[in-house]
Amino acid sequence: MDLKIKDIAQLLVKPEKEVLKLVKENDIPHQVIQDRVVFNKDKIIEWALGRNMPLNISGNAHFEEYQIKSLLPLLTKQSFFYDCSFTEELYIEQMTQLASFDKSVDRDVVVQLLKSREQLMSTAIGHGISLPHPRIPLVIGRDKPLIHFFFPTAFLNLHALDGKPVHTLILIISQTTKQHLSLLAHLSYLLSKKDIRQALKARQPYTELLSLIKSLEKPVQR
Repeated sequence: MDLKIKDIAQLLVKPEKEVLKLVKENDIPHQVIQDRVVFNKDKIIEWALGRNMPLNISGNAHFEEYQIKSLLPLLTKQSFFYDCSFTEELYIEQMTQLASFDKSVDRDVVVQLLKSREQLMSTAIGHGISLPHPRIPLVIGRDKPLIHFFFPTAFLNLHALDGKPVHTLILIISQTTKQHLSLLAHLSYLLSKKDIRQALKARQPYTELLSLIKSLEKPVQR
């Protein structure tokens, strides 16, 4: 798919002048066809991956830093997917198809980036939980990171460090590296609690999961 300067500026979250500078310095993959500069989307994504650059794959360029203090503002009923008929070969495609992305989001790009991350190392962290996420930050048309919980009907062998099959997939899509690290740290704290791990394995209703998360996030009274 051939893209123009303005398309690349939006995709890379950069001013058009900066993209033009990259072209003039031959620092970005491109072609000149009949005096027009064009770009191949797949090559640009590969180029961005190699530089850990964020990508905006929605029609909305708005995003902001978001410090994670609680998961609750990020979660609704639509954040939980039960009885998912996933397979070990296609779970990334199946999960991405279910996810509540904006219509403008290119789901194929999300799949590509999720698979690229899994090829580096499995995101199955143990205790039956996996935290799939793209290798680089993604802007998907919202001002907060996205987090979805998927409960496959059959446990999946995703090569976890502890060898246990996965019963819960938690998809994370952050817009910046800072967002991502903050969300991972918060999730790591919650998942260190046996109560939340057991509740996820038992596929408790989302209302009970939200209540449990709220109780675990509550500051310790002194």
